[in-house]
Amino acid sequence: MHTKLLSTLILMALIAAGCSQKAEENAAKTVPVKIYTVKAESIAEYVRATGSVTADEDVILYSKTTERVEKINIRPGQAVAKDQVLVEQRNELLKKGLEIAEAALRTAEVQSKLAATDFERMTKLYAEKAISPQQFEQARTAKETADQGLQQARSMYEQAKEQYDYSLVKAPFDGVVAAIHVEKNQTVAAGQPVVQVVSVSRMKAKVHLTGSDIQQVKIGQRVRIQFPTIPGKGYLGRVDKINTAIDQMSKALEVEIGFISGDRRITSGMFGEFLIETQLNPNRLVIPETALISQTEIRVNRETGLQNTVKRFFLYVIQNYTAKMKEVKTGIANDGQIEITDGLAVGDSVVIVGQNIVKDGQPVNVIE
Repeated sequence: MHTKLLSTLILMALIAAGCSQKAEENAAKTVPVKIYTVKAESIAEYVRATGSVTADEDVILYSKTTERVEKINIRPGQAVAKDQVLVEQRNELLKKGLEIAEAALRTAEVQSKLAATDFERMTKLYAEKAISPQQFEQARTAKETADQGLQQARSMYEQAKEQYDYSLVKAPFDGVVAAIHVEKNQTVAAGQPVVQVVSVSRMKAKVHLTGSDIQQVKIGQRVRIQFPTIPGKGYLGRVDKINTAIDQMSKALEVEIGFISGDRRITSGMFGEFLIETQLNPNRLVIPETALISQTEIRVNRETGLQNTVKRFFLYVIQNYTAKMKEVKTGIANDGQIEITDGLAVGDSVVIVGQNIVKDGQPVNVIE
């Protein structure tokens, strides 16, 4: 009796040990993986280019008169508005002449208005035969003389104002002062550089494309712009111009990219990377490119006998905590993401870490 009981206990212990060992073996075969849940989103294809940016409007303002600088109203880096006076040259006599011309213009306007009123009255009287033809002609002549005087006074005023404005260097557009080339009390000759003004809102860049990239770029395409000196910040632009001829020396085609930005950190000469969007596929299945496992096959054309290299792509999806290998078809790729055109569905769980060690049908442990 004791011998039979002892045999039964030993058998149960062996069975328990075997089950435990099998459980440990199964646990050891379970591979930890990370997954990505497939969803629909947009993916774009780009042509990459590099280049330096310049202000779309970048002008140097020159002195229009030879005179001493009296006032400098700006400093380098200062934002200015269109028609703002930046630098003033000595202009007392010009200002006095403008005031005289303005007074003469006002007098001529009054005289012209009085002559016109008198002529209108004399015209009515002449129609009623209340005045002689000589009186009517005198009124007409007076009006014509007053009109001529007004035109002459207006011309003199405009000339005086133009001469006065020559002493004022004004901003031609909204922008930023890039450089000041004169100093206060310096006598500046006509034609000498005074101030450089650049636009900070409208910028442009010229990049050069070669090879197949040339055929993919068209006017109006969107451009993503990044600057190494401004990490984490992106800008949007567009292709504005494309040269019609390829440079025979470099075999490159020049493309001009324009963009609007109020970021004062972007200055002329800054180096940037430009991603020209050549294709946009919205509402597509997109996954991390690292999830794919590629295989290259060599196939022989039975008719020609030629060999063709075929690349196939596979990945693992998780079903009931088990890895299942699936072959997929791919589309465009960009920035570590790739479009899947066939073989996946929204909501599928794709292995993105552990795909190189897991096997088809193997149980997995999904980790965060």
